[in-house]
Amino acid sequence: MFTKDLSGNVPLYGQEQCIWCGAASAQMARNGYPNPADRLFYTQLSLWNTIQVHNSTAPADSGWATDPHGLTGCLQSLSNPPGVHWVEFSNSSRDALLFTILYWMNRREFPTPVLVNQGGHWIVIVGFVTDVEPLAGTSPTLQWITVHDPEPHNVGTATTQSGAQWVSGYWNGSIVYSGTWLNKYVAVVEPPIEQGRVRVKRVTRTGTKLLSPSQAIEAARKWVKELKLAEQSRYSLLSRRDVQPLEPMLVQDQPPRSRARNVPHYYIVPFGFTQEVHERGSGLARVCVLVNAYTGAFEEVTAFGSAIRYLPREEALGVVAAALHPSPEELRRAEAGLMFQPSDITHVRTYPFWRVRIGRRTVYVDQLGQLYGKLLPSIPGD
Repeated sequence: MFTKDLSGNVPLYGQEQCIWCGAASAQMARNGYPNPADRLFYTQLSLWNTIQVHNSTAPADSGWATDPHGLTGCLQSLSNPPGVHWVEFSNSSRDALLFTILYWMNRREFPTPVLVNQGGHWIVIVGFVTDVEPLAGTSPTLQWITVHDPEPHNVGTATTQSGAQWVSGYWNGSIVYSGTWLNKYVAVVEPPIEQGRVRVKRVTRTGTKLLSPSQAIEAARKWVKELKLAEQSRYSLLSRRDVQPLEPMLVQDQPPRSRARNVPHYYIVPFGFTQEVHERGSGLARVCVLVNAYTGAFEEVTAFGSAIRYLPREEALGVVAAALHPSPEELRRAEAGLMFQPSDITHVRTYPFWRVRIGRRTVYVDQLGQLYGKLLPSIPGD
């Protein structure tokens, strides 16, 4: 196995506004250069303003918060040392672009901003594991990938996931927004391209029988041990005796624009300090392990920038009841379950939302208790 880990060089920043994922990604990339003397901190406000100067002016590209031109131009204008040159790459081949990313991260050791969720969100790749070193003429297989995601707002997440989960989650399709980048995969890479492809294994994520919550905890503990997650600095809390699993959460993983009845489900198994309790009574999550809800297979591990509290079902129903004033019978019969879909609510699988069906209405409640009447796609590059 070949490993490249730049996460220790790249700070994790949460986006400070709902459409500033591009600015936060630029902030992480610019303050994560391989040479410590070359690293610079810029505020997200200044980066956002610079991005707007460089965004595409083509009418077909209107509506983007941060488009690839904008992020590339921004990074290229930030007082770079000699020899640093950021380049926008778009490719209809997911695997060819992934090879470009891994090849140059290996050669140059710069983090790589990437558009994910079909163009709806920017994140930064900070590490990977392949079966062979990604050199010219090779066809490596992606085993693991590590990213810094600027969501949740003002918190951010550091996530390591399997290669199979990468292509079924973050990179589950090319850009769907009309204009310059339609049907392309996009990354901002330093420096130019080397031809090649990366292979990714496929896995089955659906089934007929769900694991129990206790089985999900058992699976999570197994992967912590087998993958030696606690030996990685960003997940080292998992080695502490006073860090224990909280109540697992079953999440329906609903792909955008999919009408399939048999959709993937996964368990979030949060881990937190036993003595760290929110004022409303529930534990606070520091690290989460995600496992396939049918097989227990490892999908990803995520560390939050700061402790978070997950909204219980009863409180989600309380938010809906306060807004819609249902009858006691309607409230009793309401259906509520956790769901994830990349949208204007969230881009992070460890930060799903509640879908509540009450009477003839379906509404959504995020982890902060905000109510949504519709599930809308995000602004491109938000």
